[in-house]
Amino acid sequence: VVKFDMSIMPVMLYGVTSEDMNTLELRQLLKDVVKGRIERQEGVASLRLMGGLVREIQVRVDASKLEARALSLDQVVGALRFGNLNLPAGHITKGYKEFLVRSMGEYQNLSEIENTIVGMTPGAGTPIYLKDIAEVADAHHEVRSYGRTQKRDSIILMVSKQSGANTLQVGNRVKKELKEIERILPSDVRFHLFFDQSEIIRRITSRTGGNAVVGGILAVLMIFFFLRNWRPTFTIALAIPLSIIATFIAMYFAGYTLNLMTLAGLALGVGMLVDNAVVVIENIFRHLEEGADRITAAKEGAREVAMAITASTLTTMTVFLPMIFATGIAGKLSRGLALTISFALLASLFVALTLVPMLASVIFKRQRSDPGQANQKRFGEGDSSRMTLFEGIKERYQRVLRWSLSHRKTVLGVTAALFLISLGLIPIVGTEFMPSSDQPFIMLNVEMPVGTSLEETNRLVGKIEDILIAEEGVLTVGAFGGLSESSKMDVAFGSVDAGINVGQLSARLVDKKLRKRSDVEIMDAVRSKLPEVEGVKFEFKDMSKQMMGGGAAAPVDIKVFGKDLATLREISEKIVRRIEGIEGLRDLDTSLRAGKPELRIRIDHEKAGRVGLSVGQVAGTIQTAMQGKVAGQLRSKGDEFDIRVRFREGDRTAIEDIENLTVRSPLGFQIPLKQVAHLEYGEGPVKLDREDQSRLVSVTANVFGRDLGSIMTDVKNAVAPMAKGFPSGYFVEFGGEYEQMRETFVALGAALLLAVLLVYMVMAASFESFAQPLVIMTTLPLAWIGVGLMLLIAGKTISLVSFLGLIMLAGIVVNNGIVLIDYTNQLRKRGVEQHEALIQAGATRLRPILITSGTTILGMIPMALSTSEGAEMRSPIALTVIGGLLTATVLTLVIIPVVYSIVDRISYRTSKRAMEMLHGEGEG
Repeated sequence: VVKFDMSIMPVMLYGVTSEDMNTLELRQLLKDVVKGRIERQEGVASLRLMGGLVREIQVRVDASKLEARALSLDQVVGALRFGNLNLPAGHITKGYKEFLVRSMGEYQNLSEIENTIVGMTPGAGTPIYLKDIAEVADAHHEVRSYGRTQKRDSIILMVSKQSGANTLQVGNRVKKELKEIERILPSDVRFHLFFDQSEIIRRITSRTGGNAVVGGILAVLMIFFFLRNWRPTFTIALAIPLSIIATFIAMYFAGYTLNLMTLAGLALGVGMLVDNAVVVIENIFRHLEEGADRITAAKEGAREVAMAITASTLTTMTVFLPMIFATGIAGKLSRGLALTISFALLASLFVALTLVPMLASVIFKRQRSDPGQANQKRFGEGDSSRMTLFEGIKERYQRVLRWSLSHRKTVLGVTAALFLISLGLIPIVGTEFMPSSDQPFIMLNVEMPVGTSLEETNRLVGKIEDILIAEEGVLTVGAFGGLSESSKMDVAFGSVDAGINVGQLSARLVDKKLRKRSDVEIMDAVRSKLPEVEGVKFEFKDMSKQMMGGGAAAPVDIKVFGKDLATLREISEKIVRRIEGIEGLRDLDTSLRAGKPELRIRIDHEKAGRVGLSVGQVAGTIQTAMQGKVAGQLRSKGDEFDIRVRFREGDRTAIEDIENLTVRSPLGFQIPLKQVAHLEYGEGPVKLDREDQSRLVSVTANVFGRDLGSIMTDVKNAVAPMAKGFPSGYFVEFGGEYEQMRETFVALGAALLLAVLLVYMVMAASFESFAQPLVIMTTLPLAWIGVGLMLLIAGKTISLVSFLGLIMLAGIVVNNGIVLIDYTNQLRKRGVEQHEALIQAGATRLRPILITSGTTILGMIPMALSTSEGAEMRSPIALTVIGGLLTATVLTLVIIPVVYSIVDRISYRTSKRAMEMLHGEGEG
């Protein structure tokens, strides 16, 4: 029984080789010198040594000598156990001192073990020493596993961190300590790094942080492009690092570290951090133009827009609230992202209302020119070419808007058609749980037919080692296999079944920027070169999804439930034949294995009982003779080594040796095993799986070249007709990544609906109207048009990360609509007619809408275009937001006025109550 926790997965994996030492000596050296020093490092939970030879004191009993002296194996084991004891015996007082009484009888060396008396010769009473019937050797455990690094026998070091410890810090400490340790180790000892999660994390966070920095620079450049003035640009630019520093403080107290998702949150939000500052700066300029001094302008300018930008910030933050409370892997990923963006937006609001006015009061100049000229200079319109360019854009927009308001049915019809077409893109775009990330580490499992010897498994694994070493882009190759102390952990991780017929190969790849092919392309190239051996199964493991918390679940997992194993086998084999031709499926396999051949010793209870033997006595003697039994430990220099008693190899190699094995009866005579038992051949189960108290067989597969959603559609269509003909009590469920994807999409879908509802409630409270928020929220479906097209063009799928981008969009795209409708309402309160108010509002708010949308989009472009480590997890979010914001911004400027005019006309035709609901106006 193993308690499974993702935190116990190794964060570092080293292969250690030596030219002069064998693995027994090397293992002991690592245990004595390396293990303790690494485990003392802060954050390290354990360092496990895998592979190599383990020292053991072997008592190799000669069966013929044992029988000749009428002794049993149990007597030998008992003599060793009772001859190897240190026992306390209380205390005694002598004078003023008290002494502890302790009997000392533990073995000090092999000579004492050899001279242990195990019995007496009948009649003469001469002592029989252990050396008379056995050889005592300082040897090693029976070899049932192997481990190699670069084709050399090696020891594997697996470093696990403590739960909650920072992986990057732990990795740095371990590598620093290893450098110190290498100075005192023999020069021929080499450490080969296979896997370093801390280095992967460092690169991903570094690249993500770099995306945020570049995005911030692009956003500032765009602001300068519009403002053409260094003073406001500098003030706004300063708001970005100040907001990020304030965000770090909030993250620290919330217990979050810099990781892929929190840094992605900063990179996504960097373009939004300047929005509040832009609004404040613009209003301060207005007061300066009207003749106010710098201090008064800064105070009044910030005070007037304080409520507006606070409401806008809260509206954007509202959408992240449901993400914070999401459960499962979606919650784990989205919580850090949502909190980071929320902290950043709050920090930007704080900076915009405090530091920005303060800076403006110090570095801004009082405007003395004509207000119209000042207004032009404020946004760089003093440049005639730039003014002409923007005025041309504004005039074209006004013409388009006038035409749209006159042809509302046509505009709405075309928009609806675009939306329906974009919905049709969903099957083409495809769905998956999480995109696979390129990793500098690949893992291949090799499973030979059950019953294959360790030597044969080792031989095939050696051939695959040669293939991997010769592959371009592969740096280091390791091979492990057989039954070892790590086998149960492998089974717990789900990475490989245990057995001498199973091998595992790991390969470290060169850095992504230094190789021409991705890890998936390298795996596919290796797959094409694997030898075709009947009954052998090869399976590559996706380490990126295990690192992201996806566990060891296969992408495709068809679970067949039922009672009878034979029936389950038949059904699973039919499913394999039915789906093996589906495009995109790789490494098709079933969890049901052929039985392992075994030699069964059937003990006859009656015959054994007649000669005074119990089944336990007979079985125990067989176990000791064949497998060996530990009769104690030899302590040497602080270490303990097992003393194992078993027959010498020549007495346990043939089936006849088992039949002729003698068992000593309590009645005083020896009985050959064949007189109380008979031997037969059979098969034993290798592994039985149960889920929810029901027996099951799983049909699993990896995917390649197609999205998981479309593959599962084909799989379901292939399996559905079969399921109707299953016997009663047998049924199929679809698990694996598909199940995780389905559950995650349901959870995120609920979060999206809740986010939309919360945004509506905030807007309804702000506008004091039920209808106007509905007008603004028409931007939400419009955003999907751009999302679908962007994902299709970029070759991305709808996954957990792109779904997070969709939820973010719900809070971002409504801001432009709020700005447009709010100013329209202001104009109408001044008496401007509806049609003209919509055109004036659109023309006036065109510039701030383009600035805020442009800075947000530019801030995300580096993340969207990134191809460095971790890009697969960052890029879909950015692409989703960029695509949705592009179309929502363009269509908002046209569709929102059209929908507003329709809803407004309907409201006028109904009643005065509807008018009050629409505009939030009282009767006065």
